[in-house]
Amino acid sequence: MSPDYKIITPEFTLRLIDAEESLDLQQLVIRSPSLHQWIDWCYPNFSEHEADRFILATRLNWVKSEAYGFGIYRRHDEKLIGMVAINELYQTFNMASLGYWLADEYQHQGYGRKALSALCEFCFDILKLTRLEVVCDPDNQASQHLVVACGGKFETLAANRFLFNGKPKQGAVYSIIPE
Repeated sequence: MSPDYKIITPEFTLRLIDAEESLDLQQLVIRSPSLHQWIDWCYPNFSEHEADRFILATRLNWVKSEAYGFGIYRRHDEKLIGMVAINELYQTFNMASLGYWLADEYQHQGYGRKALSALCEFCFDILKLTRLEVVCDPDNQASQHLVVACGGKFETLAANRFLFNGKPKQGAVYSIIPE
């Protein structure tokens, strides 16, 4: 998929975050303490240099077709408010693992549901995937509510399902299946 690929909805443009937007990314992360407990690369001292590296890694993953991280931009002001991502593609199983986050100031406004729904639609309609998974910390109620709002079904609590700060953690596993 070309790095200039965009998913456009009535409210959002989902696209790669540009290198020139590293300060915007950095500011969103440091102003969003609710993310710091759930996403290990999001923490209070997140630097602009780390934002640059994150953007570069996202672009490299995209070019290698390993993962697709989309910045969520409101169409009316082109403001970056968070991300939705295909974190991993499992071609053998025709499925993907999804991730998402919204800056604190943009949470609880329906943005997350609309952006994640657009990504799911893209995965099913364009990539023709037959299963999507979201894995999150069992205590992350906001993430669980969002995936359920997008049609996700709880499947299991899986031991050592993801790493947080290099340590394995139990994960709540949700699936989204096309209708």
